Amino acid sequence: MRGRRGRSYVPWHEDAEREGRGMSEPTHDGGGERTRGREGTRAAPEGRGAAEPRGGPDALRGGRQDAGPPGAPGAPGAGSGAGAPGAGEAAAVRAATGTLLYDFALSRVTGAFVRLGIPDALAGTALPADRLAHATGTHEPSLRRLLRAATALGLLTVRPGGHYELTLLGELFHDDPRLRRLSELYGEPAVWRAYGALEDAVRDGGSAFRHAHGTGLFSALETDGPLAARFTGAMGTVTAAQTEQVVSGFDFGGIGHLVDVGGGDGTLLAALLRAYPRLRGTLLERPAALAAAPRVLRAAGVADRCALLEGDFLAAVPVGGGGPADACLLKNILHNFGDDDCVRVLRACRAALRPGGRVLVPALVLPEAGGGAGTQPDAETAVALSDVEMMVLTAGRERTLAEYRALFARAGLALPPGAPPALPGLSHHSMLEGTDGTEHGTREARDGAAVRR
Repeated sequence: MRGRRGRSYVPWHEDAEREGRGMSEPTHDGGGERTRGREGTRAAPEGRGAAEPRGGPDALRGGRQDAGPPGAPGAPGAGSGAGAPGAGEAAAVRAATGTLLYDFALSRVTGAFVRLGIPDALAGTALPADRLAHATGTHEPSLRRLLRAATALGLLTVRPGGHYELTLLGELFHDDPRLRRLSELYGEPAVWRAYGALEDAVRDGGSAFRHAHGTGLFSALETDGPLAARFTGAMGTVTAAQTEQVVSGFDFGGIGHLVDVGGGDGTLLAALLRAYPRLRGTLLERPAALAAAPRVLRAAGVADRCALLEGDFLAAVPVGGGGPADACLLKNILHNFGDDDCVRVLRACRAALRPGGRVLVPALVLPEAGGGAGTQPDAETAVALSDVEMMVLTAGRERTLAEYRALFARAGLALPPGAPPALPGLSHHSMLEGTDGTEHGTREARDGAAVRR
């Protein structure tokens, strides 16, 4: 989900296979699969403590049947109806209730583990609780309680003498910037308070973030520096994770001048400029996000082919000295806004285009009602949670293809008939190609699409 003048915020649930520009299409394997893929659970080398708990990665995903405190639904002793008809199915259903009720606590433990700097303090070493409390500036008795939980979740192991050490899973939250930054953001109190207002948003159709804080997320980012830094960092990791799929999944070869609208630090645009040496780019962003763009563009060796512009794309989409654009790119932008604002953005992009130009929208497209058959359950969950996250954090939502067609039509743009080209590796994601709604513009877009495919 990128901001009004900033980057998309994609939640971890969004396409972990995935991932991408804004926080739900980070690749979020939760660390668990990758840990198992490397070694499973590693046995303790000679002279070290017990092997890592096998339940750790599964616990993070809420998959254990004993999720939740004793006596709670799904916990041992809660009663599974064994011996009754369909007992196995009933037990599995009851076990799932632990995940639904208590996974928020696992996320909070993990977020505190990262935000307190425990992975940093233990990088390449092992420390007792008193030294770890000193290193992290925490209350030692309370820290010991958090460490016990982190050990139970497989993030830590305890060596002889009470020295805590990162497990392979714990190391990911030090070594993998994506997981680290997403953990920092999802552990942010402002985000959690917004999720706490979900019921209010469902009751009146507003934004849960506004209910919780009295202002919208993107207004808060303008005044809350720490929140903005965590948000921008998390969105950057998502963008980096989705960049390869966007660059390789769609042919940008016919475009001479591309305006990346709300393109953050330029990660995606830099990748496109590298892949297409004849392409010129313009990056339109809010000042805070734009500040990091020169470094990103220089590192990619494409700074000489990219103009940087500050602006508010809800008001206008300037194109700088490059003249009208061949295409405007809106990555993880529209799902942050209500319909009227989406139309304003699309109209601003249309005004920046040369005749026959295109508005390109890589987007998560909701399946039509009853259209999700054959899709993996995890992907369906990711789609649903991404839509809920838009309700929590923004005034926007995910949309079906029919709903996108209606928005584009209101803005004087047309989408080609039929299904839009899918972006391989990003579940339910397609590249929407809007052109001027005139007969000329639509025919040119269809011809161009036919050549590319």
